[in-house]
Amino acid sequence: MKKYYSRPPSVKAKKIADTYTSGELVTPCRLLLVLIISCLLIVGISVSVSQTKVPKTLTKSGETLVDVPYQFDFSAALRVREENLELYQRPQHLWTVEKRSGLTLEEFWDIYDGKWPVIITDVVRHWPAFNWTKEFFIQKYGKQRVTFKAIVDGIQHVTGYVQPLENFISTLHQSNINTWNYLEDEIFLLQRPELRKDIGDHIYASENFFSFFPFEIRPWDAAFLWGAKHSRSTLHMDPYNWTAISAVLSGVKKWKLFLPGQDHLLYVQKTSCGFPLECVKYNSPLDAFDPDLKHYPKFGRAQYLETELLPGEMLIIPAGWFHQAYNADETMAISSQLMNRNNYLIILEEIIKGGSVKRKKLPAHFNTLMPPDQVKLFLSCISKKILKKGKELTEVVLKMVSETQVS
Repeated sequence: MKKYYSRPPSVKAKKIADTYTSGELVTPCRLLLVLIISCLLIVGISVSVSQTKVPKTLTKSGETLVDVPYQFDFSAALRVREENLELYQRPQHLWTVEKRSGLTLEEFWDIYDGKWPVIITDVVRHWPAFNWTKEFFIQKYGKQRVTFKAIVDGIQHVTGYVQPLENFISTLHQSNINTWNYLEDEIFLLQRPELRKDIGDHIYASENFFSFFPFEIRPWDAAFLWGAKHSRSTLHMDPYNWTAISAVLSGVKKWKLFLPGQDHLLYVQKTSCGFPLECVKYNSPLDAFDPDLKHYPKFGRAQYLETELLPGEMLIIPAGWFHQAYNADETMAISSQLMNRNNYLIILEEIIKGGSVKRKKLPAHFNTLMPPDQVKLFLSCISKKILKKGKELTEVVLKMVSETQVS
């Protein structure tokens, strides 16, 4: 079980502590001056409060996930980010995705997590998986089955396949701007512990509440991605609106990352995700790398960041950001997801939208608990019927790809 890490002292707290431990003596005159200033401040605050208009309708205390649908305030998150950038004495790079090494967990939480994308450059290159090659997979796993999709004449024309890995690899050189194959297998690595252990841990996922989920409904956390040149994902937001992590082992991924609150400009379509734990799936019919502005004119007003992910780099995308990846070269990557103190309410709300948990089942004291305890209590409200359904669906998927040899 993952440990829940207490938040380290903030930068602001450290600066205040330094101020009051500077060793200066308090003289009687100075104490008298402090008392006078305090009295003046009290009078000023009293006048200010008396002149402030109190709204007629006040928000009820504790009105979050239990009382009404939870909505993440992106503007407030950006204000916190700006304050923390100042405290960390870091410049604000507008419309860019920074590449960082040596980033502490505290600074990650304060400046990026739940607020702004970031690329970590000093993690993936230390994983054994960073040494995986095409030849390695052909020799060791060529006859074993994988799931991939074939796109012919545009991103909206998709056909899914389950075939031996060597069949997929043999097609990689046949791609062009409108036609390509893309392996997106969520269980290939998890079924092979010898490969899964080659994916290292990192501090940014040291707190991950998905570890509390029962196995039957827990999202698979190591999707294997292998795309031909020109292959790309759809423009989408990840299931449950989790924090997405993409690690490139070889090749180059280009990204377009859309700031939250622009669904109306992206022509977002909502469907069922079909996961063991049901949720709403958010996709756009647009190809952000080749947009059809004649059919989707509003997209021309959408605001987004562009960045490039190189071998050995890892991109962390906060909840709420629609995104699309484009493989500029044949690219091998691993994706995973994160649920922590900064996005867990967003994810729980998405599960409620999926219908697996009823809001009215959450007890009144839910909002008084610490984040990990809230998640555990929430999961206890999931019925045995849903757990059984999740187990059955998982078994169907595993059976479908269980055959490892070509018949």
